[in-house]
Amino acid sequence: MTEAIGRNEPCPCGSGKKYKKCCGAKEAVSITHVIENEIDDLQKKLLHFALNHFEEELFNGFEEYQDYFDIGEDERQFYEFVYTIWFSLFNSLEDGETILEHFITAEVGKIKRPKLKQILQSWTEARTIAGEIINVENNSIIVEDGFSAEKYEVILINTQKSFEAGSFFIGFLLPFDQKYVFFPAPFDLPELPVNQAIDFIEQKSKDAGYHSPQQFLIEFFMEIMKDLTMVGGMVDIDSMEWQKPIFKEVAELLKRNLESLDEMPSTVDIGIILWFKFCEKKQKNIRKPNLYAASMHYLLTLFNHMVSPLTQKETAKLYGVSVGSLSSTYAELDDELEEEIRTIIEMSYEEENENQVTAMPFNSLQGPMPTEQAMQEVLAEIQGGNFETIDEINEFLNKKLLNPTPKKAPKTNKERAQQLVYDAMEVTGHRRSKLAQEALKLDPNCVDAYVILADDADTDEEAMMLSKKGMEIGEKELGKAFIKENKGHFWGMLETRPYMRAKAAFADALHQLGDTLVAIREFEQLLELNPNDNQGIRYILFGAYLEEGKFEAAERLLKQYEEGTANGLYNKLLLELYKNGFSANAAKLLKEAEKANPHVIPFLTGKKSIPMFLPKGYVSGDESEAIIYADEHFQLWEKIEGLQKWLTKQ
Repeated sequence: MTEAIGRNEPCPCGSGKKYKKCCGAKEAVSITHVIENEIDDLQKKLLHFALNHFEEELFNGFEEYQDYFDIGEDERQFYEFVYTIWFSLFNSLEDGETILEHFITAEVGKIKRPKLKQILQSWTEARTIAGEIINVENNSIIVEDGFSAEKYEVILINTQKSFEAGSFFIGFLLPFDQKYVFFPAPFDLPELPVNQAIDFIEQKSKDAGYHSPQQFLIEFFMEIMKDLTMVGGMVDIDSMEWQKPIFKEVAELLKRNLESLDEMPSTVDIGIILWFKFCEKKQKNIRKPNLYAASMHYLLTLFNHMVSPLTQKETAKLYGVSVGSLSSTYAELDDELEEEIRTIIEMSYEEENENQVTAMPFNSLQGPMPTEQAMQEVLAEIQGGNFETIDEINEFLNKKLLNPTPKKAPKTNKERAQQLVYDAMEVTGHRRSKLAQEALKLDPNCVDAYVILADDADTDEEAMMLSKKGMEIGEKELGKAFIKENKGHFWGMLETRPYMRAKAAFADALHQLGDTLVAIREFEQLLELNPNDNQGIRYILFGAYLEEGKFEAAERLLKQYEEGTANGLYNKLLLELYKNGFSANAAKLLKEAEKANPHVIPFLTGKKSIPMFLPKGYVSGDESEAIIYADEHFQLWEKIEGLQKWLTKQ
């Protein structure tokens, strides 16, 4: 029988060293390798378990993503593999558990090694990560989380791929004692600058209304992974057939300066393509490449969202040219490329409409603007005409309807400014803010211009100040006597709408900043002015009431706007749960709500993820309605402790 050797005893191999420093260390290393191999086996078993027991759920889920990805058969296998891992780790099934949790339950009893059993059970703390590979050494790498800047040591298991320090990566981490392992390996994009990738994810997260980019990454890992492949530039200057060497020189200078300002590769690509188009159209004899590069750069800032937008003066200084020459050359480019730029703007606008994720239940710029604009024009004609009776006005309107006349150009600066903000409401990016600023130059009291600038503000504080200024200007222009006299049917008068939009934006900014009680007062005043609530104020006010524990006010609001929709019925249930907990009445209200729309609860409990791209509209009782409701109310529902357990019993 072999005796056990103490770790501090002399090694029996005769080396003279302690056992722990000699053969004992080698045995420890071998045990580590054994565990690493067993972890690799567990990962493979998890995938087999998922496919054998939950093939239908995986297949149905991936079909929806495949439509979004628009991928071919050659890519399908890869994305299906990644989807299986992501779904297994993070998506709850109908019973509230993930595939991973089912696997742990089925597998843990079969494992004899206590340490391996402990490691498997810790996998419920799996996480997504996006960041930078800091250091590579043998079979381990040090990575830094791009959002928190925390560093992790990660063991590489059974991978032959080499990784470069400084590369961007995205992937899944599983706990491994005090370290981590990838499942299965990091997906690295060495050509994509780390800061651009992280900025891209954070901007997507912000646009979607998320406070935590890490939570956003967990929920939309698949979409982000696919989109990141398109963040890098795709245009190769060297492979383009430039008709003159100096044309290529301009493109290279433009690219260098845009990249030095950390502009997105897609922006750089647009600039190069537009310059190439210009060169095809006009065979210019160019003497100053920096002048044309500067003009192309400035032109980009006027219609494209820039990370670092420069003024005309700043652009001229960057390229070492005069403001006057830049101005005339930029105008030449603008005229020649008008059609191409219009196409780019239209494509961006269509994509924005298709992919927009609504973070608030109302839009301070709610329209429809074309209708409001048309009404403004008709009213201006009526006010400028000599109509003595209602019949004459009706006759005029009928003729207008049957024989529409071309739009008349606005005559005053005030009218021109309003026209600019209507145009701004139809575009996106830097051009939108630019139009609003131009409107304020024409009319410093243009309320809607402040609303647009507030909507595009970088911080809630800035949004609050801008919208407040617009609201105060609007209130002064209308006059307190007018507001008091017309309270109750405000929205029906077009001249009140800019003020109403500014007031709604101000209230929302206050709410975002946590000044909920003041925000509530503003929202209530909006409903007093316009009880028909064309802006949808009641939906955000209801949530604000619950946040502040104003349950009686919330109940009055629901009664005032009685709705048999999913929104109304689920909010009745929500209020009951906040007031009285899991009461018998709550169970009754749940049945009524589920009868109206049975698709809502899985989204509220996390069994189904709210998609990144919301439906444009919805059908009552349909999943589309459930998605929109859940997106707007999820934060209120997640505060109810024990909700999932209670729902399971119903």
